[in-house]
Amino acid sequence: MANLSAREKAKFEELFEMSGGYVLDFTNATFQSFIADIVNIDVYSDRKYERDLSKANRLRQIWNQESDLTVGKLMEEFLGYYEDYQTRLGISMTDRQTKLITELRDVVQRLLETNSDIDFPESEEENLNILLEDIRQSLLRQQPVLVLDRLHTFSTKMLRQICLNHGISFQNEKGNNLPLHSLAGMLKKKYETEQLFESSFTIKAIQTSISLFDEYNNVRNNQSFAHDNDILNSVEADFIVRTMANVLTFIDKVEAIGSDSVSKNQFETNDDVELLF
Repeated sequence: MANLSAREKAKFEELFEMSGGYVLDFTNATFQSFIADIVNIDVYSDRKYERDLSKANRLRQIWNQESDLTVGKLMEEFLGYYEDYQTRLGISMTDRQTKLITELRDVVQRLLETNSDIDFPESEEENLNILLEDIRQSLLRQQPVLVLDRLHTFSTKMLRQICLNHGISFQNEKGNNLPLHSLAGMLKKKYETEQLFESSFTIKAIQTSISLFDEYNNVRNNQSFAHDNDILNSVEADFIVRTMANVLTFIDKVEAIGSDSVSKNQFETNDDVELLF
């Protein structure tokens, strides 16, 4: 449930003209499409939402069932739509309407600032970005269990790409792809060899991450929607997602440090060559 007071809900209802069951000039189809585009929720087919409700009641259900992040993001877009709506009608907003918009933008900002989003490594690779968008949408809806399988795929693709960047094969002698924990193990050895870390703690933490990836394989295969499994509870799923996201983000930053070091060494080498002339 979003953290909206009764007064705040009443202000949204007044602004969006919800007293008669409608929401501004939305039809059922445009209302469904607008919400799906913004927060990936289908209020007409999702089993969480009751059938045969008015558009106003469906919006109230979203307030009562979704997270601060989801509601904040959606209401931010609704406020923008409202301003465009008034412009299309050619009507100047009253002082009351202007005041409501200002107050409700503050409410939206508060909802968005309760952001419990999780940091993930950014990528320029299209497939990884598609996975990230799917992951973030599930987290917005506070459904970390849905993330377990997608994040495992993201982790595997990311570590394979890093191995390729280092000239490390991610296949065994039979040509089979190595599991996630084996990829992490090979990267750990490379980081040790290159002496990237300044503390023994970091090396031990990376070593621990190998066993975490191994356990993550088990969770993904036996307790996620990857297969017809008994699904893990949401509290533990959230913890696992946050833990693995932290490990991946750290590895991504390590790679950035390594790249910077290579670039710096190349630059210094080029400087030396120029000085010789």
